[in-house]
Amino acid sequence: MKNLLIVIVASLLLISCGKNDKPVEKKISDKPDTSGVLNVSKDDAPPSNVNLVYQLKKDNSYLYRLTSLSTTLQNVISDSTMKNTIKQSITYVFKMDVNEVESDNVMDIKINIQSVKLDATANGQKYKYESGAKLDSTERLRYVEYEAVLNNPFSIRLDSKGEILEVYRLDKIVNKFLSIQGVLDSVTAAQKKEFQTNIAETAIKPLLQQIFRILPSKNVGKDSAWSNQYSTRLSVFDVTNIAKYKLKDFAKLEDNRLAIIDAGLEIIARGKNKVSEQGVNYDFKTPEATGSGTIYFDLTKGCVVKAKTTSKLKMSMTMQMPQSPRGPMKATRNDYVENTNVLELL
Repeated sequence: MKNLLIVIVASLLLISCGKNDKPVEKKISDKPDTSGVLNVSKDDAPPSNVNLVYQLKKDNSYLYRLTSLSTTLQNVISDSTMKNTIKQSITYVFKMDVNEVESDNVMDIKINIQSVKLDATANGQKYKYESGAKLDSTERLRYVEYEAVLNNPFSIRLDSKGEILEVYRLDKIVNKFLSIQGVLDSVTAAQKKEFQTNIAETAIKPLLQQIFRILPSKNVGKDSAWSNQYSTRLSVFDVTNIAKYKLKDFAKLEDNRLAIIDAGLEIIARGKNKVSEQGVNYDFKTPEATGSGTIYFDLTKGCVVKAKTTSKLKMSMTMQMPQSPRGPMKATRNDYVENTNVLELL
């Protein structure tokens, strides 16, 4: 499921939301709006402070479109120079049905990934996937992570501050994934259960965290700032990711009040820069990452109606082999990754 994680670099910059009282049947545009801008008006009587909470309504249906645009540049310098470029655009459309809202405002939500569209180029070679298109067995295997989740609903439990308490009903996704790979009958029930847990933690949750982000526990007003942290492993470094937010202003969208939130990202990386292994000396530069973006949170609906965030990551590593059949060898690898994620309430 690794391709589902392409958006994870900027994961903690996005929040989520919901929509109207009726089942979603309307025609939606095939083309994502990647501007990230809403045409809002001035709020003439803004509140002094607000409580940001998710308020998804029981029996309501919600449509979200999440688009991730990524560029990866890799430069390897040794006796010669090799340059690799990967550009990728992935668009998901989610339908969410709120089955229950408990007394403590925990929401039980059924989620169906209705469509997936991928366009990518890697060193001049093009890749394309669009849900609903006819695929041969080789193509189904190549895009198994999309085929497995497509129109296979699962459920989550979500609290009002955006914490995903549980991901369940993943058995159909797991079975389809294993079936496409031709190993369904050779996997035990215990292994399937373990696979469900792995998918929930490493693929589904990171994807949904692009939609449901942790909100501040306290009331916030204009110019209020807050942050969230999470830890990841990046190469030889333990990384603390710090998502920073600031409530920039209040605005109006028709009759609804919005909070306009600026988002940013910083990292703190800890680890040994120099590592030796099997006669090879590695020198890793401390990675650098930044992020920025804007989130429009609808206070009337209790949700994000639009968000656009961008993250940038730089990494560099030098490898030296003092002794080899070809004599001393040295190579330097530089990586640059840029992700832009756009969330739209349709």
